[in-house]
Amino acid sequence: MKTQVLSTKTSEYSNCTIHTFSAIEQVPEEHWNSVLQGKNIYFSIPYLTALERGMKNEMSFYFSISYNSNNKPVLIAVFVLVKFVDKRRRFGDSVFKLRFPFKKKLENILSINALACGNVFSAGENGMLWTDDLDSRAAFVEMDKVNKQIIVDHKLKDIVSLNVFKDFWPDTVSAGNALIEKGYFDFKIDVNMVLIIHNEWNTMQDYLASMKTKFRTRANAVFRRSEPLVVKSLNPEEIISHKDRIRFLFDNVLEKSDFHIGTMTPETFAACKKNLGDAFLFKAYFLDDLLVGFSTSFINTTSFDANYVGLDYAYNEKLDIYQRILYDYVDEAIKARVTELQFGRTSELIKSAVGALPVDMTIYIKHKRSLSNLILKNVIQSVKPSPFELRKPFKANFK
Repeated sequence: MKTQVLSTKTSEYSNCTIHTFSAIEQVPEEHWNSVLQGKNIYFSIPYLTALERGMKNEMSFYFSISYNSNNKPVLIAVFVLVKFVDKRRRFGDSVFKLRFPFKKKLENILSINALACGNVFSAGENGMLWTDDLDSRAAFVEMDKVNKQIIVDHKLKDIVSLNVFKDFWPDTVSAGNALIEKGYFDFKIDVNMVLIIHNEWNTMQDYLASMKTKFRTRANAVFRRSEPLVVKSLNPEEIISHKDRIRFLFDNVLEKSDFHIGTMTPETFAACKKNLGDAFLFKAYFLDDLLVGFSTSFINTTSFDANYVGLDYAYNEKLDIYQRILYDYVDEAIKARVTELQFGRTSELIKSAVGALPVDMTIYIKHKRSLSNLILKNVIQSVKPSPFELRKPFKANFK
């Protein structure tokens, strides 16, 4: 898609002046950073540059800055045009119950071009950021206008079928519900598993000491079984040198996912490491000279964000690679002196055994066609978050 800068005029949808861009290099860095103020690594120019360049063959990115009447930047946003494909694992039963022709229509809906405000490669509020000049509800009203402006400016009307705003914490939902008045519907699928990093934890041993004997014994068993593994932090050149194996390990995990929304590439991982340095971690797990697993993570101000993993399932059960990765995430989070570790979605049971607690995340969706929007709403809202047994690994007197 041709790179362009559009709409430096006052939007017909808003009292703000909305500027939209189709490449991060076009964004006025000073204006962008005046809103960002170092609050979120996923809005940083180095990160967005790495993501855009690494994923340019799979998806298109769009950016916006909204200015108030004093020409002050008050809101920034990141959008991605992505192909959303449901593998029928999550919505299959609901689709099966539909009568033809609604069933056929929904099958088309579940493989669709979506314009998403947010980061499709991370969980959390990584799509829009605003200053104190806007209250939260006004920011969401403005974002509906920004979404429309991007579609107009970049000629996406015939391309985009689904509009998405993702992922919002419970404290933000009351403001985010302003989008419901604009025709969106809200839904929750899976929770974000979050571990609070306590001040008492200065080392991994402190963390283990806070656990009940049963769970501490399990953790120590994981360390024993995974002892043959050699764990190494890779630099950009090393990531590229192992790119074929990284793709293989990553594809193994993606094959088990419910949805497909694009695949993060080794080249993107390498670019993140180059651009972000110590704020991005790529850890490789070797058995002798064979790469059998990897993990990625970000240090995002006061949060440690677990990101992607890759696994060789032929070795995973014997060596407890995945569980070792989870405990290594805890160790790194403690070392980083953050306040929380966000494990993200999936594998809720095993993550709760590490001490993480579930937090609801809300997504807002609107299909451009009213009938399709109604069908989609009924199906998606009928699907509840995956049930799981919440483990409680910490001692009763541990606060």
